Amino acid sequence: MNALFFAKVFGSALVIGIATEVAKRNPFWGAVIIALPLTSMLALSWLYADTRDNALLTQFARDIFVIVPVSLVFFVPFLLEAKTRFGFVLNMGIGLALLAVSVWLLRRFMP
Repeated sequence: MNALFFAKVFGSALVIGIATEVAKRNPFWGAVIIALPLTSMLALSWLYADTRDNALLTQFARDIFVIVPVSLVFFVPFLLEAKTRFGFVLNMGIGLALLAVSVWLLRRFMP
């Protein structure tokens, strides 16, 4: 692995670390940081730096655009926590299962 790979990992981890530290103080602003397409921007930037392939970037951006609304089902168990009282681990499991099924359905029925 080269130095660029480690720079990518560090830069990406830094964004997540900052967002979680901000969320400890103010969940709304932590959510704003995460809701921004920062990871998509980083991934698009790294992909472009690695490939300079605009067609690949276009396909990648299109796939992100389609997947983002589908991925929102992951949050449903957490939003229902006040009624279900399942706790973090079970909500995470249910959210991941919903996400897996949603992405599978998307992949199955979308070209």
